[in-house]
Order: sequence, then structure tokens, then C-alpha cells
Amino acid sequence: MKHHATAPAFSVGPHKIAGSFCPECHDLMIAAAMSQLVKRDVVRHFWACESCGHEFRTTVHLPAVAPEHCCPA
Repeated sequence: MKHHATAPAFSVGPHKIAGSFCPECHDLMIAAAMSQLVKRDVVRHFWACESCGHEFRTTVHLPAVAPEHCCPA
């Protein structure tokens, strides 16, 4: 068995992992409360901060992917 206690807490900074920071209290938020597919390449995330209760949304524009890279034959 490997020694898990010797591994760093994060192998990348928390901002590189999915999540966002609350614009009011700046607490780290790991997952959106809800996500909505707006268009094929647009996703909207709805956030609610557990620390201060502030609610906000973010919109992500996904890069175009060629059909041969996303859809198996």
C-alpha cells in the first residue's frame, strides 16, 4: 500500500480544478448548484455560496470539436 499521507493536498492549484470563488466573500466553491446546457457549445452554471449565501451564474463557451473527435462511428 502506498503512503497517501506523503502526497500533496493538491497536485495543481485549487483554481485549476473545477470550481469558482464567491465574488462576495471569496470562499472557494467546488461545484455549481445546477448547470444548464444553453446551446451545443454554451453551458451556464448556477452557484450558491455556502459561506455567505450569495448566488450568481457563470457562462462557459466550449471550443468547437470536430465530429470525428467526439462521436464514435
